[in-house]
Amino acid sequence: MEDKGYAFTPLAFLLFIPVIILAVSFSGIVNEVNTLSAIVIGGDVTATVASNVVNAIQEDTGDAGRNSAFLATKTVIDSYNLNNNPFFGQSAPTDSRSFIENSTLNLLNNNVTTTCRVIEQQTGRTIIINGNTIDPSATGSIAIFTASNMNITQSDPFGFNITLTSVPVTILQNSTTNNQSFVFNTPPMNVYISIERLEDPYIWVNTYGRNSSVIYRYPYYTQSSSILGGNASNVYHFADQVSIGKLNYLNESLVGANSTFGYMPYYFPDTHGLTFFDRLENRTNNTSLGPDSAKMSTFILWNPDYENIPGYTPSYLDHEYFAGINGTPITTTHGSVITNVTDPLGNTFYLSSTYKTILGLFNNYNY
Repeated sequence: MEDKGYAFTPLAFLLFIPVIILAVSFSGIVNEVNTLSAIVIGGDVTATVASNVVNAIQEDTGDAGRNSAFLATKTVIDSYNLNNNPFFGQSAPTDSRSFIENSTLNLLNNNVTTTCRVIEQQTGRTIIINGNTIDPSATGSIAIFTASNMNITQSDPFGFNITLTSVPVTILQNSTTNNQSFVFNTPPMNVYISIERLEDPYIWVNTYGRNSSVIYRYPYYTQSSSILGGNASNVYHFADQVSIGKLNYLNESLVGANSTFGYMPYYFPDTHGLTFFDRLENRTNNTSLGPDSAKMSTFILWNPDYENIPGYTPSYLDHEYFAGINGTPITTTHGSVITNVTDPLGNTFYLSSTYKTILGLFNNYNY
């Protein structure tokens, strides 16, 4: 077979021409495909960077806000030994709201700057936020956001909202062949900052014994709106169960978060109480700026402030206690036996007639 020769007819030769042409053109096609792939992959990375920047802003706002709230409470408590009035002033720039806003801005700018530099170093992109180019080789924080971009609002007693305005962002792909850019505006952000488990400096500074009071939410409250005009007993559930000298869940509210640090009475929504910012500024319920939907109250367990004053029976309600408002007992009656309701320490529980009405409590319970 090896000695046989082959002759190509003109027709057979023509069949090879398209194959030769395709072979010659294939290298160009491969180059174009590689270029297109680079554009697609580069664009995908750029879009991912944009998404990461938005997520970083939102997450860093939450972290900065919570840290600033903690720092505000710590500032009041730590200032007690240095200042006869350690609370924040009630007007800018020393009011508590301005303090938390400024602290949040500083922390947010520092965190976002650091995060973006890491992203730039990992992806080779340049990030520009709100007109500020972030240099990956530089150090120090950049004032990306200003006070005009941030606002603090309150809607419930156990936290506040930090809102950020929409800002322009540009992501640049640094390349000798494809200098792509991704330009967009961040969505307006509304980040909720919880204040639960923070210590309440209002209680610590004002009590003679420096009572620690940590903000824990009363779990049996069933209505977030104002109780005015409503059935308060069904809102607070303080007297759902009655026994000798005990009302539940009033007793559970007084016990609160029982720990190795002692009883920590719960905090409950109260349109006549104090907001978190009121507590940082030592306001009264008459000078509170509200809103009412963000106010809360708690109880003070029997404290040495007044125990040596004969005949004085201060209300257990926090701001009434500090205002020196007297309270009267609540009793339970079983048969002919009348017993005063007591706190977990065995002391008689006192409350003003005003707050008995607000909290849906009666002077006496028969069972």
